[in-house]
Amino acid sequence: MPRAMLVSIVTPVKNAERFLAQTLASVRGQEHPHEHIVIDGGSTDGTLDVLRAAPGIVWTSGPDAGMYDAVNRGFRMARGEVLAYQNGDDRYAGPDTLLRVVEVFAAHPEVDVVYGDFRYVDEDGRPLGETRTPDFDAQALRRYNFIPPHSTFVRRRVVHEQGLWLDPELRFAGDWEWFLRMAGHGRRFLHLPYVLSEFRRHARQITATVGWRAKLSEWRRICRRHGISLPLLVWHESVYQPLRRRLAG
Repeated sequence: MPRAMLVSIVTPVKNAERFLAQTLASVRGQEHPHEHIVIDGGSTDGTLDVLRAAPGIVWTSGPDAGMYDAVNRGFRMARGEVLAYQNGDDRYAGPDTLLRVVEVFAAHPEVDVVYGDFRYVDEDGRPLGETRTPDFDAQALRRYNFIPPHSTFVRRRVVHEQGLWLDPELRFAGDWEWFLRMAGHGRRFLHLPYVLSEFRRHARQITATVGWRAKLSEWRRICRRHGISLPLLVWHESVYQPLRRRLAG
């Protein structure tokens, strides 16, 4: 057992009643010391009832500027040496997730970011297939985002001391922009070849509801900021990566 390196998990939610209890349970069941902070954006369904009934969490509710603004708010409240965020419809794959991640951080003090693999599940939580993410490659990251945010953990110093917060003005690709910015500042990434989380596929998830016009607008903004080819990104995201997933499945 590594030293008690507290892990802070932030969950941004809004009208997440349907799956939130499973997310909370997956964090609560972790074998390593942690805290769970839930930032609610003003839910109008039964989300607040779920939060009131959940033991061992810290939560707030009120208007925010979007998902990444909510994550930043949670990170500001966090006390842990390791930070992560987990969406209210996803969950950790097993009770040893945080333990495995902390073991890597303890063994590699030079590493700033640890990310792992993940499993797709359906609306009822049934497995649909696993995705093995590649080892870190800064040039590949400029072509498409291969790092799953729900399986990613970052040292506190990267955010609080070095100022690498998420961009609160982005709506769906803020995790990719965050990783690009961390890589651009020389932060060190390490891939843990283990399934750390489960990503739920359902009709109301953000990736299923965002239209192509909104995607292109946000991708264009990020590409301009980082000097990345937008056509190459669109090809990877809309053709190459979906084809790879179908062939792997």
